Amino acid sequence: MKRTSEDIVFSKYIRLRDNYTCQRCGSEHEPNSSGLHCSHFFGRAKKSVRWDERNCVSLCYGCHMIWGSRDREDYRAFMIEKLTQKGFDELLLDSNTIKKWKKDELKQLRQELKNKVKYLETDRCYKLHTHERDDS
Repeated sequence: MKRTSEDIVFSKYIRLRDNYTCQRCGSEHEPNSSGLHCSHFFGRAKKSVRWDERNCVSLCYGCHMIWGSRDREDYRAFMIEKLTQKGFDELLLDSNTIKKWKKDELKQLRQELKNKVKYLETDRCYKLHTHERDDS
């Protein structure tokens, strides 16, 4: 499936949100590392939750291969622990809703995601993690 500009900024946001750390094994990665993926519990074909941050976590390549295909039940248990059973059930319901995105909705989504990325990139905790100095 082709990655859109929304997918690219969303993936960056999720990896930033998770502090470039695999949520399964805890391995840390450099910003923009190709070894850390934005993993969708419900696949990207489910447009209603494709860019829903509840549906995604950062996983290293190895963990993505495990949870993405071989051990879905463990991934499901992780998501329930993360979201609570009620939250997971709401996400499941949302994932089964048909959503057709309009151009203006995608434009607004892109801007919101860019704003979230900008906020996280300038956040003091992110700067400390990446060993950047805060000269302010």
